[in-house]
Amino acid sequence: MYKPKLDTLQVNRDMITAFGGYRNNKVIDENCFTFEENMSSDSFPVFSPRNKRAFFNVLGESLHGLFSKNKICYIKDNSLYYGGEKISGIYFPDTERKRQFVSMGAKVIVFPDKFYFNTADFSDYGYLEAEFNSVEGTNVTASLCKADGDFYSDYTISATAPENAVNGTLWLDTSITPNELKQYSESISGWFSLAETHVRITCGGIGKGFKQYDGVFISGMSEDSLNGAHILRDVGDDYITITGMITNTINQTAKITVERKIPDMDFICENGNRLWGCNSQNNEIYASKLGDPTNFNCFMGISSDSYAVSVGTDGEFTGAISYRGYVLFFKEACVHKIYGMNPPYTVNTSYIRGVQKGSGLSLVIVNETLYYKSPKGICAFEGGVPVCISQDLGDEYYTDGVAGALGDKYYICMSDKYKKRHLFVFDEGKRIWHREDEMNILEFATHNCNLYFIAEIDGVKRLCLADGVNRYGNFTNELSGYVEEEDFPWYAESGPWGLSVPENKYYSKIVFRVYGKKGSFVKIDFQTDLNGKWETQKELRLDKTGSFVLPFISPRCDTLKIRISGKGEFNIYSISREIQTGSELNV
Repeated sequence: MYKPKLDTLQVNRDMITAFGGYRNNKVIDENCFTFEENMSSDSFPVFSPRNKRAFFNVLGESLHGLFSKNKICYIKDNSLYYGGEKISGIYFPDTERKRQFVSMGAKVIVFPDKFYFNTADFSDYGYLEAEFNSVEGTNVTASLCKADGDFYSDYTISATAPENAVNGTLWLDTSITPNELKQYSESISGWFSLAETHVRITCGGIGKGFKQYDGVFISGMSEDSLNGAHILRDVGDDYITITGMITNTINQTAKITVERKIPDMDFICENGNRLWGCNSQNNEIYASKLGDPTNFNCFMGISSDSYAVSVGTDGEFTGAISYRGYVLFFKEACVHKIYGMNPPYTVNTSYIRGVQKGSGLSLVIVNETLYYKSPKGICAFEGGVPVCISQDLGDEYYTDGVAGALGDKYYICMSDKYKKRHLFVFDEGKRIWHREDEMNILEFATHNCNLYFIAEIDGVKRLCLADGVNRYGNFTNELSGYVEEEDFPWYAESGPWGLSVPENKYYSKIVFRVYGKKGSFVKIDFQTDLNGKWETQKELRLDKTGSFVLPFISPRCDTLKIRISGKGEFNIYSISREIQTGSELNV
């Protein structure tokens, strides 16, 4: 007696007004995107592409060593450039060697070359190490002397004390080993040993390249006690003075060597006006003498001494950085934190997620937080336990991270398992990731609130600017000109809409509220019920600049994915969706 009754589909309407960025996970929020290219958080909550880059007329196969001090610094064709100007006289023979730059006062230190140059005086440059080798057959003399290098006028060499000694008489006592130089004092009516004796080594040119209180290594002296590690107490062009004792003046023509050595260091940084570094082969950490990056072997028992320590942890060092007044030396499974103002320092070891091998250049400070690529993701570190922030990047295993900072953003370029490079950007303030593109970036440097990088483009390395020349209004082109990037393609692909609703449904109407610039191109594709097939819904080139409404009529489906792509300036303010739902069994 009753006619069949059709169920009425419930119609709901919702809006996406904040676009959350990149999330390459199986299930994501409907305002996020599983795949992206060239998107940005700059206009958040608005959907927008990144700013245009700039490409400088600085390029070449040997371009590397990007660094910022008062001006941009890099190495090109074996030469050093500072502020776009070639520094005459400086030559780096190995073009392929990876280099680290560290600022220390007015100087820039270059490793592994162990080279420095003074940015305040371009004529002041050279190698941190120094070495003197006498010519075989050249006369070398060693004589007992005072601390200032002056020779003692007269002293008696014997195993017994001189008779009839007067106040100030000197006696070199050979009855004990090692021999001692003693002086007679009438006030005590006896002899007392001089606290320290010195030896002056004389040879033409021996002191050039050295300075007072350098820690050096001497070899080749016929008196073996003069060989080994010494501190130079006094220096002249043709002599050096060291702490030591000899019985008689030495004359020899055999070759001698005097060296000021710098340890080989895998990673370097500056902290507390000292140059710090680490060596994986020796498992050691080093610090230079206070204010003097040329001295790593000056041990005089004072606060300005050099410093060296062995650590007992396994594995290679993977990175180093100065952070909040401390020096951090990372391995993959731990970090060594250096405490103290002066030697002897305290080394504290924390077994945490460290820096991934090959990702030492991922260590970057954004605002007050240290970010780096660990073996298990990208970590944020504030001195305690690191926190992984890269869950949105999915399960892909990335390596060889190189990073930079700009404002609140952490830029990192990494390789996937196929060695394809990917540039990701994390916005610290908004906690949003975006993926830019596949540019192979080798080095970053932040300079005057602009982010520079060296990238390999079509087989050639080129200096670039990451985020537009007019972004902060303080860009000065101290280099040799640039060209701004042309309109580039961008796209964003959503996850499947509708998975959170158990009932059957379909999207009856979708409206995009957008802004575009005249000449911009946009295309909207869709995919229904995860069938893997993309179909184009709308494709147009804007004929004027302004705000528009783009209607989208959806086919009947349970889940829907959209892909928005285009070229040129284009923003989406909101996406309005009408959803009709039925039962769990039938639509």
